[in-house]
Amino acid sequence: MTVPARVGLLRQDTAPPLDPRTVGEAFGEGREDELLALGLFAARDLTTPVRLLSAGQRRKLELARLVSSPADLLLLDEPTNHLAPGLVEEIEAALASYAGTLVVVSHDRRLREGFRGRVLALEPAPALTTR
Repeated sequence: MTVPARVGLLRQDTAPPLDPRTVGEAFGEGREDELLALGLFAARDLTTPVRLLSAGQRRKLELARLVSSPADLLLLDEPTNHLAPGLVEEIEAALASYAGTLVVVSHDRRLREGFRGRVLALEPAPALTTR
């Protein structure tokens, strides 16, 4: 078994809104078309300061960075936290275009049902009874 050389991690909690850069700058100057192609942001959003984004928008920016970066393995811990239900579809579309391996931990039933890759589900252990 080979260990992935490049691993990307999306933590469950988003970073605080302190970044003074714009969305376009934070994603990567000169890569705006790549960000727009993911469908997570509109052209008008590129000049918005990251510090003014909602928690859900910051989450989308973090996901955009991950799915567009050269990583062999993405570890996503509750990727739809802080997102309105309609945004989950945008996240699913962005993840569908990712060519590497995804490990997604989620309580989001809608996300799990829409996932089309190989699934390993961990079930709770049966309750222990005492006598």
